[in-house]
Amino acid sequence: MYRIAVASNNGKFVDQHFGQANHFFIYEVNDNDYKFIEIRKLENTSENFKEDYDKFSSIIKYLSDCKIVLVSQIGRGAERFLNKNGIQVFDVEEPVDDAIKKLIKYYFRVNKVNKYCK
Repeated sequence: MYRIAVASNNGKFVDQHFGQANHFFIYEVNDNDYKFIEIRKLENTSENFKEDYDKFSSIIKYLSDCKIVLVSQIGRGAERFLNKNGIQVFDVEEPVDDAIKKLIKYYFRVNKVNKYCK
């Protein structure tokens, strides 16, 4: 089981840049099924941050239980920061349902290969 945070205006399409998102739709994936859990609104917006580090640290606080973040765009520094904190980032522009279904298939294949390589 793992969680996915989606930067979206309406929860239907991945359409938000990571640095401009003020909320994330959270989904929980269990095997091949997934369900919407909640919307997490960020307390701070980009205008309130003095440095990128402060901004990224604040966002990590809200997404620390998520394994994956889906965004329409993300800067390299933000992506590296998330990766260092154990969160994978995928930049896509497509319906949320399609993106999550592709991730489920991807992780199924990766886990299957990893099981045989041990």
